[in-house]
Amino acid sequence: MNSKILKELCARCALALNDTENERMVADLTLILDYVDQIHAVTTDGFEPLIHPLNIGNVRELDEPETTRHQDLIQMKSIETVEDFYVVPKVIKP
Repeated sequence: MNSKILKELCARCALALNDTENERMVADLTLILDYVDQIHAVTTDGFEPLIHPLNIGNVRELDEPETTRHQDLIQMKSIETVEDFYVVPKVIKP
């Protein structure tokens, strides 16, 4: 990371940094990118990916489609229906 790259990034993000902020940001981003390089250097061959770092499980239900529409049962409790629609009193007078 250098000052030129940071200025280009700031221009694309519509950010304005003064010289002090620019120097500090270059230093901070350099540390972050160096850390990412260290992580990439670690060999992870033979390890299965984890969903959670503590390898604890959670109860999960299968996501299977099911019929949850019980229109007939619901309409039986309605005062009045016409075909598949509920009839309600008029609230707006013409």
